[in-house]
Amino acid sequence: MRICLALVALLLAARCDDQPNAIAAGVPQLELRAEIAPAETAAAIAPVDGRVASLAVREGSVVQAGTVIATLVNPSVERDVAFARAQVALAQQRLAIASRPQATRRATDDRERASATILANREAKRNRYRELFRTHDVSRQELEDAENEYSAALRDWLAERERATATVAQTDTGLLQLELEKARTEEALANDRRSLLTVAAPIGGTVTRVNARVGESVFPRDTIVEITDNTKALVRAAIAPELLRYVRTGMPLQVKVFTVPPRRFTAPVRAIVPAASGATLLIDLPNPDGVLQAGQQAVITVR
Repeated sequence: MRICLALVALLLAARCDDQPNAIAAGVPQLELRAEIAPAETAAAIAPVDGRVASLAVREGSVVQAGTVIATLVNPSVERDVAFARAQVALAQQRLAIASRPQATRRATDDRERASATILANREAKRNRYRELFRTHDVSRQELEDAENEYSAALRDWLAERERATATVAQTDTGLLQLELEKARTEEALANDRRSLLTVAAPIGGTVTRVNARVGESVFPRDTIVEITDNTKALVRAAIAPELLRYVRTGMPLQVKVFTVPPRRFTAPVRAIVPAASGATLLIDLPNPDGVLQAGQQAVITVR
């Protein structure tokens, strides 16, 4: 009998020791007052100055992130692109010439010899017509034509001679390759700046305001349209510092919004933002029908 009483006493003592530990390990049920925050709003701005060439949306239009909102025109940007392309073409040509100097020299010499032969023939013809004119065997017009042909041949020969005797300064293909890469980089930068003339939606949502019109001039940071995302609602709730150990990012919580009738959701914690006293919980709720509005009260339950 004494042995049985001792065993019962030991079991009761162990149970009393485990009960405080179980209570300490359990998470209490918390209820936090919350509120629906204003819907996310973003502005599609002009990244560069220009003139509005087209507007693809109006107030009430539904857009996706990345949808083209407007296009701008800027003549200086187009000139920069054209100049950069010309610089690339010139650098490519100079590199090609430097890579085959012998073939280029032979071609230049051949053109000079051909022009010299034509000049000699035109000179001989002119001299012969001069003699024939003295004996009245050719007319003055025929003599003038021969003189003009000689002058044209002389001009062509001088041009070819100057080209043949010009010193080719660019013989270092490595340096010319660097110049080509620089020209290509400048072309890429010019094309990137031109891509800024296409203004896209920063977020998906509904266009709530249009600030620009076709034909108007805009400058950097000017707002073209404003977009509001009503497809989701952000719930904010303050939480005391001593309760932060019971919540974590990604933890699913129950949210009750006091609409008519009330709506209940289970959604994860998107973020925990530190504050001067405690922190703020942020939770995203789906709002496809737009019933959830800024300022509506809610309760978040932590279990």
